[in-house]
Amino acid sequence: MQISIREARESDYFAIGNLVKKELGYGDIDFNTLIDRLKQMELNGDHTTFVAVDNGQVLGFIGLLKYITYEIDGYVRILAMAVLQGQQNNGIGSELLLRAEQYARQNNITHIMLTSDQKRLKAHAFYEHNGYIKKSYGFFKNI
Repeated sequence: MQISIREARESDYFAIGNLVKKELGYGDIDFNTLIDRLKQMELNGDHTTFVAVDNGQVLGFIGLLKYITYEIDGYVRILAMAVLQGQQNNGIGSELLLRAEQYARQNNITHIMLTSDQKRLKAHAFYEHNGYIKKSYGFFKNI
């Protein structure tokens, strides 16, 4: 297996959509809406999506958002990350995280953050294994 990490292209959107629906568990999301969001993100200079590819097949992705905050010069926020179930535990997720860290350094950003649902205990262990620490709680409200 020869994995390469590169920026996502429009031709990758279908595969990213499948990862969002199946691996992240958002099966009820409308595919056309998701594709439209990916196109909007591509046009927004603060969003970046990287894909892990082997022989032309997208095996995983990571979606990033860079932004400035009040307390520090900025963050790169991991919005979403997923690897095909049959390809997990092969280092692909770790490679995607390393690419996110490289992206942050290239943009003179020294912090990366993410949120992960409380029920995703395997994901929590994965992030901690890769040097991430639990630091805060996230709160949500539908309006």
